[in-house]
Amino acid sequence: MNKKLYSLLISLLMIFVQAFGQSKQDSAMFKPNSGGLQPKVYQKGLSNINVSGYYRFSANYSVMDMQYPEMGELKNRLFLGDDSNLPQLSTTITVIPSKNTSFSSDLYIWTPLTGSENDYVKGLLLGVNLAGTHSTKFGTFGIKTGGINWYKMSPFTFATNTGYNRFSLFERNPWDPNTRNVFERYDTFYSNGSLSQDVRWGQQAFHGFIFEGKELPKDFSFAFMYGKSQLNGGAVPTPNSLTAGRIRKDIGKSFVSVNGIRSHTYSDSLSLELIGFNLVTSEFQFNLDDKITVSGEVGSGNYFSPSAAGKWGEALDIKVNFSKDITFFPIEIRYFQISPNVINNNGVFWNSSVQEYSQSNTAVSAGGQNPLLIPFASSLTTIGQITNNRRGLILNADLKFKRQKLTLGYSMANEMEALSDQITYGHPANNLALSRFWRWGFPTNVGPYNNINKVYRGVYETMEITDSITAKGFNSIEVSYKTFTKILNRKFILFYLGGYHTIQDNFSSIPKFSSQSYLRSYNHQLEFYYELSPKVVFCNYLGYDRIYGGVNTELDINSNKPKNQEGMSYACGFDFQLSKGTGLYVRQRWMKYEDRNFEFDHYKGTETTVELKIFF
Repeated sequence: MNKKLYSLLISLLMIFVQAFGQSKQDSAMFKPNSGGLQPKVYQKGLSNINVSGYYRFSANYSVMDMQYPEMGELKNRLFLGDDSNLPQLSTTITVIPSKNTSFSSDLYIWTPLTGSENDYVKGLLLGVNLAGTHSTKFGTFGIKTGGINWYKMSPFTFATNTGYNRFSLFERNPWDPNTRNVFERYDTFYSNGSLSQDVRWGQQAFHGFIFEGKELPKDFSFAFMYGKSQLNGGAVPTPNSLTAGRIRKDIGKSFVSVNGIRSHTYSDSLSLELIGFNLVTSEFQFNLDDKITVSGEVGSGNYFSPSAAGKWGEALDIKVNFSKDITFFPIEIRYFQISPNVINNNGVFWNSSVQEYSQSNTAVSAGGQNPLLIPFASSLTTIGQITNNRRGLILNADLKFKRQKLTLGYSMANEMEALSDQITYGHPANNLALSRFWRWGFPTNVGPYNNINKVYRGVYETMEITDSITAKGFNSIEVSYKTFTKILNRKFILFYLGGYHTIQDNFSSIPKFSSQSYLRSYNHQLEFYYELSPKVVFCNYLGYDRIYGGVNTELDINSNKPKNQEGMSYACGFDFQLSKGTGLYVRQRWMKYEDRNFEFDHYKGTETTVELKIFF
């Protein structure tokens, strides 16, 4: 955005404030009180404008003793910024001309530090957003439009997975906030089992028009949205949009809703080859005497394209939660089943059955299409992350013993149809560090054996199966342990996260820890945080994972043996609270990894990360 355009935007904001925020006789922004008294007291016009934002500096320096051959001879690398183009400086201007109306705009600045003359990138991040509400005796109605809005409808239709709060805190995410007290982040995770996240948590990005009605007669509410999600981007002239809606009925602490979503685009510039999906669901929650809660979502959907017939399939996810009054400690029993015909990458489940296509300006100009969100094949997932073409049972339990807290998760699942001869999995101990080997973009089929694919802040590896394609079985055990104490009158918190996973050629109620399984993956992550002072925290991390391929998986040409992988890392660091709203975070990691049967699959090195984040 150039200076003239930004000045025009500010001028328009001022005009709106004058037009809607004040009456004609006192619309002047700096009009002093009558009487000519000194010092002058100004009206409250500026109180209708709020400017907020953040500055984030992030630097990453790595030194590799051993690395993949494709990375060349250069072993020392310095990288400034974030490889997903997240801004270093972002400001948001919000104007509230009346109690029922608000609109906002933003400005971001980001530089890749390439040394070119046009190094700085600047413009709108979320765009110009307008929101308004109006209350009547029939209910409260609201509109959101323009820019990018973060929104959630129902898990299957429009939302993101939030999981079971079994994850590591050591590596900071770009969206992590600063806390009032530097130790508060770890204290909150120990106490509540969850973290405060920004507005994006659990929600999807949407550009378009959202109309909501709440507090309607008979405790009804509704929502309607029309526009584009991240799967409907691009500036091609052919129709390309998403439509969704919800009607909800509240019944005390319970509710029932009907939800629908439809997305459509075309694979050709003549708008002849239609691509898209439909999904209709009902979400519900029933509380029985605050002791048993039954919740979930059931529905049906289809995917249509020139190569897909558009057959409909079922989608259901049902949870039953028992309070400690019945079972001595909280327990959840969950069953899910999602047909391979149900596709919606705007929902909480992954697509593992159909390679989905979307319009792309580059692809269209070249006469073809660019594949988007390539399926994860038969993927090893953490408990709580569900996929289509899979049915399964999940058990979760929370136990507390004074200052000791233990959560256990177990899942058993199998594919509904045999569709893939590949398995994909991650490397927990060095996942983020490994993703930084490839910057600027999300390449596929990289690494010494062309089997690593990069996603945002992570990678997944692909392994081939050599026997006949079957509907595979999946088993997982996850353990999370937390404890709190004081050492020298300072807070000390320890977290442990363990995962034990197997994938085999058929369904099994228990894991099969033998070479007959296609994949066995074990990982351990131990971290502890010590409060050196009210403004300094000492952080430590230990990670270790072991991954084995089975006898019916791909073998190395030279060793004639399957995958035998070992990864480990130790990291330490400090969190500094420099002032209110300002934090400095330093991390140092030592990492090592090797596949004992695939000679080129190894690396060893160190990584230093520094982040400075200022909120204003």
